[in-house]
Amino acid sequence: MNYTRPNDDEHNDEPKDWLLGALLFAKAISFLLHEGEGIVINLTGDMVELYPEAKKVIVANDGEQIKIINADDRVELKEGDWVKVINEENILN
Repeated sequence: MNYTRPNDDEHNDEPKDWLLGALLFAKAISFLLHEGEGIVINLTGDMVELYPEAKKVIVANDGEQIKIINADDRVELKEGDWVKVINEENILN
């Protein structure tokens, strides 16, 4: 697989490539999502294999880090919805 250098046909990703990408992306998202804000994402493709516990998640800023919260039970939420997260048990929309 080559997710981190798509313009290099010879590159094969290593775990450190994915980790660096994930850390950089989480840092960037922390500037876009204010504390207590999140966005609903439907898992597709490789995401389903990597996280089979859920089909829908909320990516949220808890003030200290970016968290991924299973949102399968929140049928009223659709992909792309912005939500206010007080804590994992109290998701306001």
